[in-house]
Amino acid sequence: MTPAIQLVLTIAGPLLGVAGTVPYIVATVRRRTRPRLVTWLTWCMLTAVAGAASLSSHDYPSAAFSLVGTLATGLVLLAGLGFGDRSFGWLDGVCLAVVAAGFVLWRTLHLPDIAVLGSCVIDFVGLVPTLVHSWREPREETALTYALVALGGLCSTAAAWGTWTVPALAYPVYVAASMGGCWLILVVRRQFRRPVAEPLEAAPEAA
Repeated sequence: MTPAIQLVLTIAGPLLGVAGTVPYIVATVRRRTRPRLVTWLTWCMLTAVAGAASLSSHDYPSAAFSLVGTLATGLVLLAGLGFGDRSFGWLDGVCLAVVAAGFVLWRTLHLPDIAVLGSCVIDFVGLVPTLVHSWREPREETALTYALVALGGLCSTAAAWGTWTVPALAYPVYVAASMGGCWLILVVRRQFRRPVAEPLEAAPEAA
C-alpha cells in the first residue's frame, strides 16, 4: 500500500465515523431515534481508552479512528440527554463497572494490547442493550449511522493492514464487525415489522 492511499484511508475512517453520527443526532433531536444513553456513554469512555492505548504504541490510524469516535459518541450522548432512553438496568451497571476496572488495569499495567482487547470485549457487553433495543424496536434506531461507522472501521483496518499488532487492528476490525451487525439487524427486522396500514373507512351507503 502506498503512503498516499494509507493517508486517505486513515482520514476516511474517522470522517465516516463522524458522518455516521450526524443523521443519528438529527433523528434524536427530531425524536425519531431514542439512543440508549448508557450504551453511548460506554462507547465514549471505551473509544477514549482504546485511542489512548493505540496512540501510546504509535498505531496512528487506529488511534485517530478511536479518538474521533470519542468526540462523535460524546455528541450523540449530549443530544440524547433530552430525548434518549434513560433506562438503567443491572447489565448497564455491570458494563460501566467493567469499563472503569479495565481503565484502572490498563493504567496500572501499561499494556496497550490488553487495554485495546479489553475495550473490544467491554464494548460488546455495552452494545448488548442497543442490540436488544434494535431487535425489539428497529424503527427507534438509525441504520445509516451503523453502516457509516462500520465502513469507517473497514477504512481504518485497511489503513493499518500489514501492521500486525493488536493496538493497530483490534478495535477497527471489531467496530466494522459489530456496527455492521447492528446495521444488518435493523435492516432485517424492519422488513418483518413494517407498520400495518390502517383499513380504509367504508364508503357510506347511498340513501
